[in-house]
Amino acid sequence: MNRRGQLQRLEALEAARNVHRMYFRTPAGRAFSLDIGDVMAIVMDGLGWLHDPTTDPPRSKTLEALATAVPDRELGLIGQTAVLAAQQVMQEVKR
Repeated sequence: MNRRGQLQRLEALEAARNVHRMYFRTPAGRAFSLDIGDVMAIVMDGLGWLHDPTTDPPRSKTLEALATAVPDRELGLIGQTAVLAAQQVMQEVKR
């Protein structure tokens, strides 16, 4: 199998297993998933804004959804950081 075929096969496997998604849940038990790229963008934008409030605060439906999640241990460090950053941004924006 050539390199192009291997990459296509890998992409198909990743898509089938949703490896590019992170799964979250709300306190009410509703589960949802977000693209890992969107989650990382929220972390970078949110933490950046929290440390430099002279910039415009980040706003998006993804940020709002992530702020409703429970930051439990199953998410790991990145997931917990993303949820806590989103929650803190939403609290600061409401002030």
